[in-house]
Amino acid sequence: MFDRLDQLTTELEACFASMEVDCFDGARAARLVSCGERVRRLGDAIRTIGVGQVERTNGWRGQGAKSVAEWLSIETDCAHYEAQSVVMLAGQLQHLPVTQAALRSGQLSGTQAVEVARGAIVAPNTETQLLNLSKHVTVRDLRDATSRVVAAATNEAERHRQVHKSRYLKSWIDLDGSFNLKARMTAANGALVMAALKPIQDEIFKSARKSGAHERPEAYGADALMALCEKANHAASAPAAGASRTKTTRSNAVMHIRVDIDALKRGHTEHGEICEIAGVGPIPVATATEYLGEAFLKLLVVDGVDIKTVAHMGRHIPAPLRTAVEERDRVCQVPMCDMSVGLEIDHIKPFAEGGAASLENLVRLCKRHHLKKTHDGYRLIKVEAGEGEIGVEQEARWDWRAPPDLRNTG
Repeated sequence: MFDRLDQLTTELEACFASMEVDCFDGARAARLVSCGERVRRLGDAIRTIGVGQVERTNGWRGQGAKSVAEWLSIETDCAHYEAQSVVMLAGQLQHLPVTQAALRSGQLSGTQAVEVARGAIVAPNTETQLLNLSKHVTVRDLRDATSRVVAAATNEAERHRQVHKSRYLKSWIDLDGSFNLKARMTAANGALVMAALKPIQDEIFKSARKSGAHERPEAYGADALMALCEKANHAASAPAAGASRTKTTRSNAVMHIRVDIDALKRGHTEHGEICEIAGVGPIPVATATEYLGEAFLKLLVVDGVDIKTVAHMGRHIPAPLRTAVEERDRVCQVPMCDMSVGLEIDHIKPFAEGGAASLENLVRLCKRHHLKKTHDGYRLIKVEAGEGEIGVEQEARWDWRAPPDLRNTG
């Protein structure tokens, strides 16, 4: 068996080495990427299943490593955190044969498998639903759905306490001389960080767009962190003795918290209910209640005021409606577009054609897709979610359709 596997691997390496990729046209290059993805998924599956057996048979012991994760990191030249993730997934897959089969067949990527296993291991009855969901949503959407499954299946207060207990902020200098940060904290504290950075990041994005510069959202996030630190340093270095000091201004950062009205009254969530910071993840109801009195919190109480009844026939979008659209559409709503910076609200049925400013007729798109929809004839068509799908809201599911090809109309 291993001789055959070695032979196939050698043939694949020789096949790729002989390819003249520079001569490929766009279609063949795209096909090469597709083939590479199939090979990568197969490689991830082989590594994950293999390391699970190495751990069960103690095959890593006696080779100088302190743990199977350290052994894998050394053996495959991967980062230690990646090795830890693979080892954890391998252990979970022992109890999730359906997910393991999907990974081995190439239906799931390693990243998707991590998210499906994370939810299915605490709520086994959701495994099939999460697997089905992974077929037509982005990894971010799958991660959000899994987080809700985990939140519903575990004690929210204890989970919050454990995460807070394991909080950290690490920094190191990489081999290329770059400064790196890695942090872990509760979702609520993370939301405070991101809420402080978001308005600064948006301003940097707008300025860059006006100047014609185009960089990744993550780059603007790093710039926003620097701007926030510079602002804090300037405030700390301002003269104190004998100098008039203006009153500290309140931050214009905004958090959107969604919580079921029954959970808010009860003080905790029950199965099927939500209490979460939009774009961040589930939080305990007690934490949401604590934040209710703090500065600039927008509370969207599910099953409270019916936001669907708010509509306006002019171009103006009422504040409650704008809040609901921003909370619902946290990323560009074109399928597989994860852009979250610089989103613009668009009328699905154009205003010029009588489209109202209502929740059902408004959607947030990134600048590129907004322009394509407005000027190039692209359209968003609503797709009804299947009954019982996890983490899928019917009003947030769309199909992105190109304009008809006039050359094929006869």
